[in-house]
Amino acid sequence: MAPKVPSIKGSALSTVVEDLQQLRDAGRLDAAWLEARLEPDDLALLDAKIQPALWYPIDAYGRLTEVLLEVEGRGDPRYVVQRGVRAAERLWAAGLYVQLQHGEERAQAARDRGDPVSEHDARLITSLSGAIYSFSRWTYRVEGESQAVIDVAEAAALPDVAIHAIRGFLEYTISRLRGIETSVRVERPRPDAVQFHFSR
Repeated sequence: MAPKVPSIKGSALSTVVEDLQQLRDAGRLDAAWLEARLEPDDLALLDAKIQPALWYPIDAYGRLTEVLLEVEGRGDPRYVVQRGVRAAERLWAAGLYVQLQHGEERAQAARDRGDPVSEHDARLITSLSGAIYSFSRWTYRVEGESQAVIDVAEAAALPDVAIHAIRGFLEYTISRLRGIETSVRVERPRPDAVQFHFSR
C-alpha cells in the first residue's frame, strides 16, 4: 500500500541514517545542534533500525541529508552527487535490481550490433523510480538528434538533495549500461518538475 505522504524506500534512506549515527557516536554532531536542525520524528530515525522495504517520509530524508551535506560535504552539492553514485554501485553489486544487470547485457549486445541503446537504457531506469519513491512520475523523451531527457513530474515534494543524489545515481547507471561515461545535467523548470539531460 502506498503511503499517504510522499516517501522514499528505506533502502535509499538507510545509509543516510547510518552515516549520521556514526558521526553522532563519534562525537561530531552536537545533540543540541541536531535538535535545533531536525524534527522530533527525524531524531527518532537516528535511534531506529531502518527497514529497507518500508516507506519513510521524503521530508525526513531531505533534512537528514542536508545535515550530512553541511557536516561532511561542507555545503558542496557534489558530495550528494557522489552519494548517489555510491548508492548505484551498492545496488548493482548487491544484485537488488536484476533488471539493470539484464539491461547491461542487452545493451552490450546492442552496442556490438551498432544499435542505439539509450532509449532502452533510460526507459529501464525510469521504471525503477516506483521502487524508490512513492510519488512523482518519470518519463523519457528524445530532444533533438543527440540529447535525451528524463522528465520527473509531480515532483514538488522532491528536495534538492534528492535531486543531486538522483543525478549521481543516473550518471553511474547510464554510464554502466551504455559502456560510455555519461554526464547528466539537471534543471528544475518548475517547483513540481525536474529534468535530467544527457547525450544519447
